[in-house]
Amino acid sequence: MVRLNLRKIKFFPSRNNQKFQFLLSFAAGWFVFGQLWTQEISKAFDVAGFPWFEPRPIQQCVCQRFVDACLPCGNIRLDMETKMKNNLDISKSYYRSYRYKPLSSVEDETHRWRFLTSRHNYEITNQEPRIGLNGMWKREVDEVDKISKVFIRTHDSNTKKSTGPLSVTGMFRKSDPFHGFTYLVNLEEGGKADWRKHTTVEVWKSFVSGKPKLLDIELSTQTEMINIISPLSKVTERFNLFLQRYEQNVLGPHGTKSGAVRMIFVIFEPPEGEKVKKDDSVAYTVQVLDQFKARNPNALVEYIFTKGEFNRAIGIHTGVKQCKEDEIVLFLDVDLKIGPDFLNRVRRNTLMGKRVIFPIMYSQYDPDVMDESGRVVPSLQALTDNKLDINKQTGFWIYYAYGVAAMYKVDYLKVGGFRLDIRGWGGEDVDLFKKMVADPDLDVMSMVDPDLIHIYHKRGCDVNLASDQYAMCIGAWAETLGSKMEVASLYLDGKSHK
Repeated sequence: MVRLNLRKIKFFPSRNNQKFQFLLSFAAGWFVFGQLWTQEISKAFDVAGFPWFEPRPIQQCVCQRFVDACLPCGNIRLDMETKMKNNLDISKSYYRSYRYKPLSSVEDETHRWRFLTSRHNYEITNQEPRIGLNGMWKREVDEVDKISKVFIRTHDSNTKKSTGPLSVTGMFRKSDPFHGFTYLVNLEEGGKADWRKHTTVEVWKSFVSGKPKLLDIELSTQTEMINIISPLSKVTERFNLFLQRYEQNVLGPHGTKSGAVRMIFVIFEPPEGEKVKKDDSVAYTVQVLDQFKARNPNALVEYIFTKGEFNRAIGIHTGVKQCKEDEIVLFLDVDLKIGPDFLNRVRRNTLMGKRVIFPIMYSQYDPDVMDESGRVVPSLQALTDNKLDINKQTGFWIYYAYGVAAMYKVDYLKVGGFRLDIRGWGGEDVDLFKKMVADPDLDVMSMVDPDLIHIYHKRGCDVNLASDQYAMCIGAWAETLGSKMEVASLYLDGKSHK
């Protein structure tokens, strides 16, 4: 046996043995870390499978939202406290490859879905609200498109069905830094002429494993009733413009593509004895709606009455009670522009007992600010000629607003609906959103929609509002005035004339 006296061997004379000791410690630490890492990765692969599009064998239990974290649960449904603990364990795991279900609204980023078409990528919080589809985004869309169509062909082959040519009408993409990417791919069969046959495919692209999942064949038959519910206090210019836009975009040439849609207006009656102008009276509101129904005999329009001070939550809740539990309720205000594409996306992606959606609207800037800034900076004029075009000089995505929402009535009732004791502007929509997020059985989908546009209107904020509501109102008003470039150009132009 030959023994080496390490003390007599000088590997690094300048530092004697310190560097050697450091390297020896580092190597030993790296070896131990590597062993632990290999064990953990092996466990993750054993649970998840490989590659990402292969089936993923997982032991099932009733607490489906936290499968890998609650295997011992058996047939006993976990209470909320246990679920929160399991959720916390999941969030601390570095090797999680399964879905994380947020239990508070502060984690709502995990509910954000990006909307992609064959031409555009619609961003939520970026400075540019819509960008062209190119580079990695185009490759990703093409890949998911191909996987979805191959999966449907395989499904048809196994079930001896025949599906015609398929085209993607749009897809939603959600990312989870641990779980991976989830796509909801909306396809239609036979091109745009055959709009009745729709298919939605869910594709899971995990960082470890996953597989496509067919949500439903011909998920949307256009027969699922969508109830648009809007509360009213009186006829305003915004209301008249809403009816005109609805007549043109939903009931017009594209009316057959919108499917079964009913509008329910909840009219607030003034207190008895209170004098109101003729144009503000309930009778005049009813007259306007009757005239609209006479012009559009095929439109489903209803109005009901309620008493008391105008309250958005009470108005919508009253309208919801008029619907069947297996119908979709869609909460809209009259300052919005919608079209059949938006309504079809609502119908396809709202699932009873499974998913509710909070679409993100595109908010238009003040047209006067756009025109005046275009005069000051001519390069802005081309971008703002079409006030409804989506670019960073015409508006922005209101990613923090939850006023527009769609769900089945049964899910609305399940979480308790709106709080009816909130007075004044804002707050009731955020409360409903929090309830939906907290429900362990519901997925909350928040995504931009280019066919949902908030038309600019003048606004005021009541100084008698609660401080938090007043701050929200002022902030919302200020943000809708114009883009940074437009406001800055007018400010600098004003200073130059002093």
